[in-house]
Amino acid sequence: MSSDSETVSRPADTMRERVGETRVKIWFLISANRWLVTVVILAGTYALLLGCHVFGPSTSGKLLATSSIVSLFSSMVIATVTSVTLVLSISQFVLAEEIGPLGEQRDRMSNETEFREEIESAAGIGVSPIEPSRFLETLIETAEARAKTLNETVTGRADSDQFDEIAAFTDGLVEHSRTVSDDLEGADFGSFETLLPVLNYNYSWKIFTARTLRDEYAESLSPEAVAAFDDLIESLRFFGPAREHFKTLYVQWEIINISRGVLYGAMPALAVAGYMMLEFDPARVTGTMIGINNAYLLVSALYVITLSPFAVLLAYLLRVLTVMKRTLAIGPFILRETKHLEGTRNAASSDSQSTDR
Repeated sequence: MSSDSETVSRPADTMRERVGETRVKIWFLISANRWLVTVVILAGTYALLLGCHVFGPSTSGKLLATSSIVSLFSSMVIATVTSVTLVLSISQFVLAEEIGPLGEQRDRMSNETEFREEIESAAGIGVSPIEPSRFLETLIETAEARAKTLNETVTGRADSDQFDEIAAFTDGLVEHSRTVSDDLEGADFGSFETLLPVLNYNYSWKIFTARTLRDEYAESLSPEAVAAFDDLIESLRFFGPAREHFKTLYVQWEIINISRGVLYGAMPALAVAGYMMLEFDPARVTGTMIGINNAYLLVSALYVITLSPFAVLLAYLLRVLTVMKRTLAIGPFILRETKHLEGTRNAASSDSQSTDR
């Protein structure tokens, strides 16, 4: 197998840099507080309504027709009731996961206990931390310690210069592990502070690179170095199931938050819609502000309030779906296109052509 620096080149340390997204987009999709994103969505909707009124063809006569307002807000009543029903149905799936016979609950307990014991054995500790953030830190610190052992094994030899790629890989892994561990320190589960550092820790690439280097230098490595590689790969493989487990718990947590947010916004939205249908008279709202009819300003604002349940739903789903998209694969698979993968593919193609000749 021919060596190619692109094959083991270190990708960026953050998910944002690896996928090539802007800070604003990542902030909006996953990092920002969801209630703040809800306000941004509602404010953007209100601004869009005003912009259409100012720059689009419009007439105040249609606004003064009470029947048009009744029709608009009656449709919102139907939409709100439907969305609440849908959210409650989704919440039932979360409840169904938590409700089960004794045998299933015991199996869940046994699986989690066995996994923790495997981690404790690999990390050489008596009892693994109970907090999710500290538990993930333990996994990362274990991989960091084994990377240091591998580095010491290959750099302590007289011919260590030929293992510069391995040293560069382990140095990068240690550096990245420390950064992610610092980000996880003190993070509370339920906040995105726990999950974002986990998304930044690209364990799939680390497993792939470790296996690639072990295969590339198989004939030159000592038995101790091969064992150190195996230990490092084992510790990285623990990270996948752990991340998926906490991601599942996080998604369930967020679904509960979605349900509560939609229910909080549903009753005010229905109350506003009911008032607009039963009593509101746009003819009694006179005057203008910043060149816009006050009646239009008020009706648009009240309409945006009725959209609050949908804004909450959209704000939370944007983050949940983004997280799910970034973590679809478990194991040494990278689904998105990157320069690193392009380099790897070209290297593999060159090796295949050389073999054919």
